[in-house]
Amino acid sequence: MTDALTLESQQIAGDLYQLLRALDPARWQDDLGDAFRARLDGIRQRVDALLGRLDGDRFSALKEPLLALAALLRTADPAAHVQEAWNEFRLAAMPVYEELAAGLKALDIHVPSLRPTNYARNVLHASGGVTVMLLILHLLTPTTMLVVAGSASVGAWGLEISRRLSPAVNALCMKVLGRFAHPHETWRVNSSTWYVTAMLGLALTGDIMLAALAVGILAFADPAAAIIGRRFGRTSLINGRSLEGSLAFALVGTVVGLGMLSVYYPDYGLIGALWIALAAAVPAAVAELLSRRIDDNLSVPLSAAAGAWLVLQLL
Repeated sequence: MTDALTLESQQIAGDLYQLLRALDPARWQDDLGDAFRARLDGIRQRVDALLGRLDGDRFSALKEPLLALAALLRTADPAAHVQEAWNEFRLAAMPVYEELAAGLKALDIHVPSLRPTNYARNVLHASGGVTVMLLILHLLTPTTMLVVAGSASVGAWGLEISRRLSPAVNALCMKVLGRFAHPHETWRVNSSTWYVTAMLGLALTGDIMLAALAVGILAFADPAAAIIGRRFGRTSLINGRSLEGSLAFALVGTVVGLGMLSVYYPDYGLIGALWIALAAAVPAAVAELLSRRIDDNLSVPLSAAAGAWLVLQLL
């Protein structure tokens, strides 16, 4: 019975996740309004039925988010074909979904984290990556890169600890940075913390080229995959990713890598630079696709650097 209840909770979370993804402004379709209403009613009925059977200390982590979801679903009545009304519901439901995901995680059940369209985050991601890449190429040495990355990592992880110890600090961080954050970052380690941790890993290699290449690919390919995947993704793969988004990642990553190497390291020649760029972009795209428990801001740059390093050994 316990296993059945856990499975049903996971299925409800999965259905809500799919509905919220479909309601993303980049995916909205007017002709699906009636289908959205039917899906919402189905989730509402299943949540009410589950709450009537969910008891015991084992499910304490699920009770509160399911009660919050039930309350939201009882009051939600968006007009079938009005995008603004559905978007209001989406914004209200996203934090509730993430609370439910956190409750399931306490039971060792994983459901995907929401990654809604956030153009402000995309712009910050790309502009910040370009800035770091140019600093690496023009200003930092292997030693100073290690010092800067190490200091940033200590500060970021110190802030993460403060967020866990103080709800007030966490609330302040999310208020200041909430425009750029994904909903799950309210209770999980922030992507920027994983980013500076990856920078520390790259700095430990002592290789300026590998670090700049990995940062540049992450800066442009990750936002490109997100935008293309949400807007045009039709072939679902795993972990909420699509074939179209992954192909966009590999293509953009290769172009960015080829451009950087051609400008800053012309001695490799066009063919050599292309092989290095491909060797960095393709593993990075695979890492982005497979990232579930590990944040892709950590896995992508390290995978890109590892792939490029391997080809450099062969060249």
